[in-house]
This record gives sequence, structure tokens and C-alpha cells, in this order.
Amino acid sequence: MQSRRDLLKAFGTTLIASSTGLGAFQAHAATLSAFATGQSGDAPWCLMAPLQPGANVGKGWRLSALGPVQSGASIMTLTHPVHGQARVHICARIGTGVGLSSTHLLDLVLMDGGDGQDRTPEGLARVVKGISKRIAKNELCAVDSKSLDSMSKMLTHDQRMARFGPENLL
Repeated sequence: MQSRRDLLKAFGTTLIASSTGLGAFQAHAATLSAFATGQSGDAPWCLMAPLQPGANVGKGWRLSALGPVQSGASIMTLTHPVHGQARVHICARIGTGVGLSSTHLLDLVLMDGGDGQDRTPEGLARVVKGISKRIAKNELCAVDSKSLDSMSKMLTHDQRMARFGPENLL
């Protein structure tokens, strides 16, 4: 069975080779090989379209920020006037989804310093599930070079934990 990375590599390779020719494919070879590196990349705002910073995402929560891909994930910051801040790490997905919600390619993992045993407030869980539905509609369309560069640097939650340690991922 192909992994998410294999699928995205094949999809990106085919798209790049067919739409922009061999020269562009060769120029993007380093990007495609970055799947295993976990280096930094641009914030994948294309996944959130049409949401922008400050957008109301429901239940009193706002999308405050979406960070660049660092340490294998993009961190989405949500804010609420009563509940404060929530940091949701958008990671690559391989196999069974982890976290609050998943798409075909990505997991949305709430990183709040806990061990996954505490209940997530229902309003926040619903908001994250709603955002994941938006991401699912956008994730396969995110194939321009900037988006592909960014998404290719994502790692799974388990890979991130093993590589960087949980204490370094909050």
C-alpha cells in the first residue's frame, strides 16, 4: 500500500513534469526529496482557503495564525475570548489518523502539553473538525510550487515526536 508521501510524491512529480516540463521537474527535485528532512517551509495558507488570519471559525474561536512548516508541521493558532489559545499542529498522515481530526493527507493534533487523556472542549473539537473538512477540500489542489514545497516538509506526529521530542513540539 502506498503511503501518503509516496502518493504526494507521485502526484507532484506527475503534475510538475506534465505541466511545466522536464526543466521545472529537475528544479523541484530537491523539494520532492525534502519529504524526509523536516526543514522549514512557508505557511500552507492554501489549505485554509478562503480563510484568512483573524477569520471567525465558529463557537467564538478565531484563526489567529498559521505558522510556516517547521519541525515537520505547521502550527495553527486559534484564539477564544474565554478559553484563550489553542495550538493545533498540522502534520502529515500515514495510516490511521491521530489527533482531533484527519484528512486524507493530514492530521490535526492539539498540542496543549497534556498526554492525550484530557477531554478537549466540545466547541474546540467541533471547530477543528470543521477546519479539517475545509482542508480536505483544499489539500489536493495545493500543488503550486510554494504549497508543494511547504507540504513536502511535513512529518507525521509520531515521526515528529521521535525526531524532536515531545518537549520541543509545544
